[in-house]
Amino acid sequence: MNRPEILAPAGSMETLEAAVRCGADAVYLGQKSFSARANSRNFGPDELKQAAAYAHRFGVKIHQALNTVVFDRELPALRACIRAACAAGVDAFIVQDWGVAAAARELAPDIPLHASTQMAIHSPAGARIAEQLGFSRIVLARELSREEIAAIRAATPLEIEVFVHGAHCMSVSGQCYMSAVFGGKSGNRGMCAQPCRLPFTAGCPGLPRTGENVLSLKDLSLVRRLPELAAMGIDSFKIEGRMKRPEYVAAAVTACKAALEGGIPDLDTLQAVFSRSGFTSAYYDNAIGREMFGFRRREDVAAAAPVLKNLAGLYHKDVQRVPVSMRLDMREGAPSRLTVSDGTHEAAAGGEIPRAALSAPADEALARRFLGKLGGTPYFLQTFDARIEEGLTMPASAFNALRRTAVESLDRMREDAAVPFRDRPLPLPPVRQVPALPPEIWGKFDDIRQLPDNWTEYFDRILLPVKDLEEGLARFAGELGRITAVPPRFLFDSEPRLCEQLGRLRKLGVRSLFCSNAAHIALARKCGMEALGSPWLNLTNSLSLREAETLGLKAAACSIELKLEEMRALRCGVPLGALLYGRLPLMSVRSCPVRAQAGCGKCRRRGFLTDRKGVSFPVRCDQDRSVSFVFNAVPLVLSDRLAEFSFLDFWLLSFTVEEPDEVREVIRQYRAGARPSGEITRGLYYRGIE
Repeated sequence: MNRPEILAPAGSMETLEAAVRCGADAVYLGQKSFSARANSRNFGPDELKQAAAYAHRFGVKIHQALNTVVFDRELPALRACIRAACAAGVDAFIVQDWGVAAAARELAPDIPLHASTQMAIHSPAGARIAEQLGFSRIVLARELSREEIAAIRAATPLEIEVFVHGAHCMSVSGQCYMSAVFGGKSGNRGMCAQPCRLPFTAGCPGLPRTGENVLSLKDLSLVRRLPELAAMGIDSFKIEGRMKRPEYVAAAVTACKAALEGGIPDLDTLQAVFSRSGFTSAYYDNAIGREMFGFRRREDVAAAAPVLKNLAGLYHKDVQRVPVSMRLDMREGAPSRLTVSDGTHEAAAGGEIPRAALSAPADEALARRFLGKLGGTPYFLQTFDARIEEGLTMPASAFNALRRTAVESLDRMREDAAVPFRDRPLPLPPVRQVPALPPEIWGKFDDIRQLPDNWTEYFDRILLPVKDLEEGLARFAGELGRITAVPPRFLFDSEPRLCEQLGRLRKLGVRSLFCSNAAHIALARKCGMEALGSPWLNLTNSLSLREAETLGLKAAACSIELKLEEMRALRCGVPLGALLYGRLPLMSVRSCPVRAQAGCGKCRRRGFLTDRKGVSFPVRCDQDRSVSFVFNAVPLVLSDRLAEFSFLDFWLLSFTVEEPDEVREVIRQYRAGARPSGEITRGLYYRGIE
């Protein structure tokens, strides 16, 4: 059976030590910046060096999280962060932002890249794009079933990492904007304020609101399934929890190790130290439903107190986990010599000149007894070879000094893992030229019934769901060059079916695909369609736009998390646009809270959530019902500020919950540049995010 690594979180030096001492094969951590857990203690450059040295002594790898999106103004700081990682000798970067991946490839080509779960890779097509971007490993989305994981494993040569224990985000990772929209603290920047853990109820017309924390899921646990995942060929088992205390890390690593070794993991203790109403494996088992929802209860907190003290005993001292071989040479008239090898490094030390024994001479057994005392080090003696001339001996202090010197030398060799840093300019795209013509207006509709009959008067391009286009394409005869197909936001197991649909549309004359994740780009290329990038690709810097162009995007809408001046400064080689109207999707959820509480039959795509202040948020499922979106309570409207966005090549107006009359009114406002009425938001374009 494949022996995957156990990958543990480390938000501080204490949790790193707990992970190492309990048997983790690798730890993941972040520096003070560009880490998706900005509120954990994290590591400065010197602390990172110390952490890497400690871990490497014990044969444990360091994966550094560089998994936030970055802005152009932060590229110098990103360079410094990568330089510090090289000096420390980290073993891999975990990356979300395509631009960060490009910078890491350029500045630190010897450090492997792991595609963060924030990239939302959830299908074989997404894995293909990750491979093209230079990643050697993908961290799969947490919302996948056993069969979906197996399909990706069978389709890619890349290493695969799977979350096996820890907190579940309600939204697909990298696709949650709730914290950013509510308070400017972006999950894509490691600043999530977790508003989803607050009370929300779910409802739909004609039914009372139900539930109390319907955006909070129980913690994931697949610990008992580790042998099954190992047999599937998964390379790394990841434990969530860089914000958690050392006792949690110790318990989780110990449970994973027991499961992999064929034992019975202690899930009761693991649940006691931290859980939200228990654990769930519903995504993995393809059993999504109400039972996977849970929140941190008073009894969950009370259960932790009795076990914390006992768990501290799991990690109170270093353990000997690195096998070494020793060779001793003792010859008359020459200094004694000890060589210690871990199989990769070989350290040698010279000591005292042996003397003639007055009584019992030294032999292999005596030398092994002295030199094998490796307590307090990472090492244990596996093989020993002694070449001792007859009649010689040394005092115990000489043996001890010889061992100590050789081991310290081996420590230094194992710690010294610095990686070359290439100090060179980053490959930025050319400076954008402000378009001479007014921006095109693109209209995206979630339902073809929203589309006005005279749409050609208003829109240069319309974007419609694949399903609607298949059923109503005849309506657009003569205008197919202005039509773009919009696939379901996530593919999961629907990739083959979607390929067939796109193939048919391509033959009928639809030439472009609206791409909201990496998988869509791969499908567009496969089907011979132009790839147009949506705001949900999270393109926030010029390097990421360059990578998007390299992947084949013919136009790109930048992220909704950019400020206006940051957007204006972007360098880009393809037409650039932005979302200028629409309900912002706060979350993309596979475990729909309305379906869990009321059922799809009662909802009929009219569901909503209500927060503790009585504010209502529409919930609508995607065209294939695989995912639902929680939309903001009010729309983004910029009809009176269009001149400020005239530097763009296109404006995207997105219609989701609007009725046809509302669509026509929005079009009127934007054509007239009218000041909006009613409650609206300006989004994040003026206030920005942390």
